[in-house]
Amino acid sequence: MNEASLEHPPEAPSVKTEGDHWRKFAMVVAHDLKEPLRNVSSCARMLSTSAQDPEVDVQQLCGWLEDSAERVTAMIEGLLEHARLGRESEEHELDMQQLVNEVVRDLRCLSTRMNGTVEAADLPVIKAGPLGLRIVMINLIENALKYGRTGVPIKVGVSGSRHADGWTIQVRDNGQGMTPAQVERIFLPFQRFNDRHEGLGMGLTHVWNIIAGHGGWIRCTSELGSGTTFTFFLPA
Repeated sequence: MNEASLEHPPEAPSVKTEGDHWRKFAMVVAHDLKEPLRNVSSCARMLSTSAQDPEVDVQQLCGWLEDSAERVTAMIEGLLEHARLGRESEEHELDMQQLVNEVVRDLRCLSTRMNGTVEAADLPVIKAGPLGLRIVMINLIENALKYGRTGVPIKVGVSGSRHADGWTIQVRDNGQGMTPAQVERIFLPFQRFNDRHEGLGMGLTHVWNIIAGHGGWIRCTSELGSGTTFTFFLPA
């Protein structure tokens, strides 16, 4: 099994200047806003083209629109707090189960396109800023949904384990997996291993930095053709 770990990085994927940090952070947030906005667009389009279709549950579509709009608003509020304080407050009681459920709803269009399912269980309530951990979970779950194997339904599992000094959370999939060389570079900036999907290759670098900023660590284990698991630790 190939493994990369925050504790022993091949090269620290850090940002060099404050301006560079904000530029890259803004890129990642803008990227992560796309999925809930896609949900808004998709639901609005379905409402406009199927208003006379008795099979369409209009109330459900309106609920999805409202839900996605709330997610966008929450991310923008977190971004404004980050801009105001220079960091995100960690005083929030953050229910990771609720957060992951929200992320899964934000990614429902992607899940449908990729024939994927996400199951989450045993996740903790922690003290953390919601924007940073949302970025972590969006990136890990979105990547798991994107990189499946042809003809194999994508299955993503998210789980948590309690330890004396904190929690470990795992995101595992049954997707393409990675080579040892890819795993070694997985947390470095601007790493893209598949041109079929959009992105700048910065998402996992920010995942690394967010978790490190919480005093935690992250590891990636992967086997080509079998799947990938990301495991990260957050102190209590």
